[in-house]
Amino acid sequence: MQGFFWFFLGGFVYLILDKVLLFHKKIQFLTDIKIYSFQLIGMAYEQLVFAMTLKYVSLEDSHLSEEKIKLHKNIDEAAFSAWKKETSKKLKDSIPVVYRDALDIESWDDIMNTLDIHYKKALRSQPLQEESKHVKVKTNSAP
Repeated sequence: MQGFFWFFLGGFVYLILDKVLLFHKKIQFLTDIKIYSFQLIGMAYEQLVFAMTLKYVSLEDSHLSEEKIKLHKNIDEAAFSAWKKETSKKLKDSIPVVYRDALDIESWDDIMNTLDIHYKKALRSQPLQEESKHVKVKTNSAP
């Protein structure tokens, strides 16, 4: 009888540990997906800024009046602001309701802050990796 008790207790402990490990894997997966999606949005943002910069350089080279160039910039700023809001909203809406709290974004600034933190962590760990690559191994070989 005591053997059954310990057997079922072991099974119960296994189930609890399995659930905890599965939960940890889900959190890690969601964190990775969040960073990858933010990086993808960041790349799109960079491309959009680059395209707008090229547009402004072309507009200045076309000898348009300053008023028309300023009008284009104002229109682009409004469209860009709308794009940022729409992007963060669609990203949040695309996540299943169960996992939305894990995403933890409400605005464009939240996305950029998360990316900033991620890149700072990556930069902090990078010098350690670089130093370990350049470590020379001493050998006791005869000259």
